[in-house]
Amino acid sequence: PPQQQQQQQQQQPQQMGGQMQNSNPQQQQQQQQQGLPIRAYLDQTVVPILLDGMCELVKERPNNPIEFLAAYLLKHDPSRAGNNNNPQQQNSGMPMQR
Repeated sequence: PPQQQQQQQQQQPQQMGGQMQNSNPQQQQQQQQQGLPIRAYLDQTVVPILLDGMCELVKERPNNPIEFLAAYLLKHDPSRAGNNNNPQQQNSGMPMQR
């Protein structure tokens, strides 16, 4: 029995390592982000696109800045790359007038 326990203990890390290697890069990135402090998480995920959007906001100075910024963030969301099917968001960060 002690030999069996040693073999099982040696196999467990190998199995776990294999599982980590088999998970996709997106899951690994999400796991890494969940372990980050709040500031580091925001700096890596939100701040860059938010700053870009705010720079555009200052240049354009639209009548509805919240709607403009929301549209900009959705249009430039890296997780939605290539998914610009919304006609309101094409060609500019500003939504079409209603």
